[in-house]
Amino acid sequence: MIIDIHTHITYKNYPQFAKLFTDTRKPFPVKTLLKTMDADGIDISVLLPLVNPENDAYFGVAGNLECVETAKKYPDRLIAFCNIDPRCMFNTPEAPLGKVIRLYKEMGCKGIGEICANLPLESPLYDNLFRHAAEEDMPMLFHFTGKSGATYGAIDEIHFPTLQKLLKKYPKAKVIGHAMAFWNEIDGDMKESDREIYPKNQIKKKGHLFTMMEKFPNIYGDISAGSCHNALSRTPEIGYAFLKAFNKKLFFGTDRFTPKTPAPILNFMKEALKNKKLTKAEYDNIMYKNFKRIFMGETK
Repeated sequence: MIIDIHTHITYKNYPQFAKLFTDTRKPFPVKTLLKTMDADGIDISVLLPLVNPENDAYFGVAGNLECVETAKKYPDRLIAFCNIDPRCMFNTPEAPLGKVIRLYKEMGCKGIGEICANLPLESPLYDNLFRHAAEEDMPMLFHFTGKSGATYGAIDEIHFPTLQKLLKKYPKAKVIGHAMAFWNEIDGDMKESDREIYPKNQIKKKGHLFTMMEKFPNIYGDISAGSCHNALSRTPEIGYAFLKAFNKKLFFGTDRFTPKTPAPILNFMKEALKNKKLTKAEYDNIMYKNFKRIFMGETK
């Protein structure tokens, strides 16, 4: 079985929004997603809505309600997350975000994300989101960055000092990391200039990501997109060591949002199993069991 924790669909009734990203980009409606899943042998996909103004409309990705409605139409194949912008409900750190989170939980949402608000994690607004997500036991999937402006994603400094403070302050807040700034921390020699690119140099020593995963039980990883594939494959033995060490804290994903979005991580994982770099148990944890345990409450 395979569960994909990271997919996006474009607006069903307004496919022209897909053209805002590039003139040649094609819409990615749910039926196209389902065909892609069938071709790759993916059983279930999670729909991640985008609502943050930094990337809303530009990518043409469906928002909360369309993702909820779509998942209800295909309950055996799709699961919806909700996206809670920390600025919602009057842009105040006193906002009762728990009310909104509970409403989406009642609609069937299993997590929060992809969170892309381009604010420093040290903002009281993010502190408020962490508090309410912890209270409601809703895991949060973050796109992380080190940049402010002309991009999207929650901002933190190199080695994630603020994230670590929040993980410690809210031990019941489950955080799933994603994007280049997060995955490039696998390299112990990572420089500030490496954070937002796909480095190609060999990894000579384990990076801060190993330390965070070991230290904090409430940090997890979404292995989707080129960012994670590059981190794991540029020095495969380091990548395999990471997968083995944290096989109970990682979730398979593709980050598909166009009909031709590549998913090299799928082949990487299959090759790791085939070449016995991962045991079947470790592979299954990452590919579907961790999701069922953390999000569905299944213990087997």
